Amino acid sequence: MSYEDIDWGSIDTSNTSFINTIWLSKDASEMIIKTSIVLPVVILGIMGNILVIFILVKNPYIRTPTNLLIGNMAAADLLSLLLHPWVILTYDFFQNYQLGQVGCQGEGAMECSILIASVISMSVITYDRLTAIVLPKETRLNRKGAKIVMGVTWVVGILLSIPLVIYRTYKERQWLNFLEKYCTEKVLIINMYWYVIITVLVWLPLSIQLICYVTIFVKLNKYEKMLVRKLQHHRTSYKKRAAKMMFVIIVTFMICRLPFTALIIYRHQLIKVKQLSLSNDVRNQVNGIYHKLWFISKYLIFLNAAMNPFIYGRAFKATRLYKWLFPLRGNKLAATKPNEKQKSSDETSSKLFLIFRKKAKIQESATK
Repeated sequence: MSYEDIDWGSIDTSNTSFINTIWLSKDASEMIIKTSIVLPVVILGIMGNILVIFILVKNPYIRTPTNLLIGNMAAADLLSLLLHPWVILTYDFFQNYQLGQVGCQGEGAMECSILIASVISMSVITYDRLTAIVLPKETRLNRKGAKIVMGVTWVVGILLSIPLVIYRTYKERQWLNFLEKYCTEKVLIINMYWYVIITVLVWLPLSIQLICYVTIFVKLNKYEKMLVRKLQHHRTSYKKRAAKMMFVIIVTFMICRLPFTALIIYRHQLIKVKQLSLSNDVRNQVNGIYHKLWFISKYLIFLNAAMNPFIYGRAFKATRLYKWLFPLRGNKLAATKPNEKQKSSDETSSKLFLIFRKKAKIQESATK
């Protein structure tokens, strides 16, 4: 009989002492430290995402297709911050799996579906920004289309998370001195599945962001000379702000999502050399480098969810609640009274995305 053919779950261990060290839960000091690291991020993220949703509910006039998608992403990020950090801490604090059969089959699928809904919304927001510059108004996403996309994000997320419901199982094993409780995954299927998930959660949205934002910046640079001379200083500063925004979005996404990709690849390598598990099921009780990478990658994912409202919330600059997300900038804007030249410059900035649909008219002005 080969190693893979052994049914480890059927072996009677009731007369054998537990093969690992029994520690039940981690030290209180470690729990406090990790909770202190997680809690501020969770509170700030929950407040930020609630504000984004509240702004959209109270200000119907700003419910543009892009802003509706930002609201959908905020709803997904809010759910993520309400649920996932505490699941992660429960995993980390206790030796045994504490969430039972329902938690084993449900929490992974729920986490996966919420994250997929968020990144699909993010990708569509990025593409909509590209179409606002490059394509005619008739080809852009309208409000009805945005609502359809919002529904699709959740349907796709739920469908892609179904394997985690089917191929995860909660098990208990009685040892002589310990009742072991753990959640398992079918390696042969789930291992391939996780590569699909990291493609959807990381590589696909990252590729879309890179392509769209690079295209936007190239277009801005290409048509810069078409603006009138008196607005030269303003358009240069706008290009710098646009480049800064693109840089922040892409780098933040990479920092927060690439460690999860590294986790899946490292996990696959451990499984191949049989260092992570004793059977064709993977037990969610590991230590060392894998566990540290697991905790960091999970932490960065909900850190990204907490940062999103402050990155994308600038779309609500026209509302009074903008100052709640950006108090320093909001107070500065409120205290400043622009002169006529500044007003003209601001009007041009707000219409920047019309440049390419009116380029003939601008070119004519530039030749005068």
